[in-house]
Amino acid sequence: MIGRAVVAAAAATLLTACSGTSAPDAPEAGRALGRTSSSPRTDQPSGRPSPSPSPSASASASGSGSRSTTAPRASRTTQPADPRWRFYTDDHHWYRSPWFAGRHQVMVPFGCTAAPYYDADPACPDGHGKHHGIDVAMPCGTALLAARPATVLDHSALGSAYGVDPVLLRVGDQDVVIGHTVHVFVQPGDRLAAGERFALAGDSGAPDGCHLHFEVRPEGGDYTDAVDPRPLLRLTVAGAP
Repeated sequence: MIGRAVVAAAAATLLTACSGTSAPDAPEAGRALGRTSSSPRTDQPSGRPSPSPSPSASASASGSGSRSTTAPRASRTTQPADPRWRFYTDDHHWYRSPWFAGRHQVMVPFGCTAAPYYDADPACPDGHGKHHGIDVAMPCGTALLAARPATVLDHSALGSAYGVDPVLLRVGDQDVVIGHTVHVFVQPGDRLAAGERFALAGDSGAPDGCHLHFEVRPEGGDYTDAVDPRPLLRLTVAGAP
């Protein structure tokens, strides 16, 4: 990994560059690219891949898109809401997760959604598209952490909709795509311990503001194989900050 001085400098630079917002309750950071003996198939969904930006997640583990076009109220303990955020869900809870610092709200849930970023999916009603992950709105620079031991994989097969430098992790027998990251501090082949910071949340490739795109696939799978990420994301309801 990198020395603390370098990490501190990188974090300081990011907080100035990223939409003028700073990270809430941030623990540590990591640099991610990733690679392992088995690399995933190339996957570039048409239009914008299921990962990218968007808003919302429902409190339920399923995830059909809802609506909500207003940004959450400014937090008392974190930076004000990003004006680019758009929430496509009726879930207004604030959540904590071992994958990120602070407490945040879901913008776009997993599954069929009214969010305009995805091509119409025949499995979804009303011409809606399918989101293959969960988007959680959070300020630029929010620390992202490995909730479980993981190996960093090569992300070169991921589509550009996940941002310039997304993170791909092998966690057990599943692959986890972390989209829109900035200041990634790990490299392919690195092994992460539970609780280790590996990157900071950003808006790379995301027109709707800084957020975490969290997507789970079977080992070696692509975005069309994505499964409901909520069990691994382990969201727990927390009071508003």
